[in-house]
Amino acid sequence: MIRDLVSSLDYSDFAELALGLFVIAFVFIVFGAMRLSKKAADRFASIPISDKVEDPR
Repeated sequence: MIRDLVSSLDYSDFAELALGLFVIAFVFIVFGAMRLSKKAADRFASIPISDKVEDPR
C-alpha cells in the first residue's frame, strides 16, 4: 500500500513547493534587511573587521 502511494507521487509538485518556500523565505529576508536602520546596518557591516564582540542591535 505504501509502495503504491510512493510510486504514484509526482515529484515535480515537491520541486515547485520547495521553490515557492525558497522565494517566500528570500522575500522575508530581504524585507527584514530593508527594515534595518542605518546604524544597525553599519554595526552589522563592521562585525567581520572588528575585534570587539558586541550585539549588533
